[in-house]
Amino acid sequence: MNEPTTAETETETEEPELRPTYAPAALSMGIMFAFWGILTHWSMSLIGGLMMFGAIWAWMHEIRTTWSKTP
Repeated sequence: MNEPTTAETETETEEPELRPTYAPAALSMGIMFAFWGILTHWSMSLIGGLMMFGAIWAWMHEIRTTWSKTP
């Protein structure tokens, strides 16, 4: 009933679209692999380190691109 008109919505500040990210889950899995590798084999720690690096990079890249779109 009380829906805003298009003129009212255009004047409001537009907020960035929030999307879910899988980077925190990948980071936690990388940490788990790194500790698992301490108990089993060094290659698991290497995989965990690479996964942590990739997850942190992806997460920071997403934050940087989101911030650059905001006025």
